[in-house]
Amino acid sequence: MTTWVPTRSARLTTPDCLRGIAAAAVAWFHITNGNPEFSPPALLKASGAQGWLGVEVFFVISGFVIPYALHAARYRLRDYWRFLLKRILRLDPPYLASIPLVIGLAYISAAMPGFRGQSPPSYTIRQLISHAGYVTSFFGYRWVNVVYWSLALEFQYYLLIGLLFPLVQHRRAWIRAAVLICVAVAALTPSNLLLVLPWCFLFILGIFTFQFREGTLTWRWYALGVGLAGIGSTITLGVSVALVGVATASVIALVNLRSRTLLFLGEISYSLYLVHVPIGGRIVNLSLRFPVSPMGKVGVSIAAFFASVTVAFLFYRFAERPARSWAARIHYGERARGPADREAGRSE
Repeated sequence: MTTWVPTRSARLTTPDCLRGIAAAAVAWFHITNGNPEFSPPALLKASGAQGWLGVEVFFVISGFVIPYALHAARYRLRDYWRFLLKRILRLDPPYLASIPLVIGLAYISAAMPGFRGQSPPSYTIRQLISHAGYVTSFFGYRWVNVVYWSLALEFQYYLLIGLLFPLVQHRRAWIRAAVLICVAVAALTPSNLLLVLPWCFLFILGIFTFQFREGTLTWRWYALGVGLAGIGSTITLGVSVALVGVATASVIALVNLRSRTLLFLGEISYSLYLVHVPIGGRIVNLSLRFPVSPMGKVGVSIAAFFASVTVAFLFYRFAERPARSWAARIHYGERARGPADREAGRSE
């Protein structure tokens, strides 16, 4: 059995394209279905009704990409704290920068004539501080941006995968199997959805795909693992989530996606995820202050989406890309970074 080693020619375009699809789907869902007072034509509303499943696509991608990057960077358990610092530097600056954007736009919107929501917006210091540790929901506070809940689950996954990765890629198959079986058993234990455990089968789908691509799983064992993880996802999260999870893993394993548009959306997907509610959602809310025809609501939805993409690009340029650069400066141990390591850094 050969080992698949990432190289510069093995650019992971498929996960990047899937990121773009997932971010666009979530944004379209919130634009077309996020405000119950906004009633676009039935076909338009239906087009975004399942877009929330883009979050589950992100989880499967993370299940694949993080082990991929750790493998390429020759990660060891002694690098755990560097790994966490790298993830924090990569994701927290854009996340924290988006919070004042959300709050500022909420106050501006409330000050405009015809506002229908809570006026003025109400935030507490403790509520805002809780965002710094992704513990907002645990303390019973409301996220200032509804999409932040998934970032908390992602961070819990990072805490786990950094510890378990040496076992996930262990040279002995029974150890690799045993650790994932233990995680699966924990995932099947009744648990709060605020914890990562019920969502673990989605991450496991990504991990199985990494092992298959890395060469430690044969086709037969990969198909069996994906099938069992799909059943687990059905039990913990439902049929729709399981189908999307299995489909995402299968596409990463088998399909080479490459599209300039999807790669662009994938590049800015994190920023789009962070800003589409305060930007696109505000445009939709603003339209409710005027008489708008059904076709006008189609135009509002399209304008809200493209405005979200535009602001996301600017946010990526000035907030996310610098954070990526800071995170890329952190290396694991004293090992020199070669082409594979740099490529993995782009994929994280």
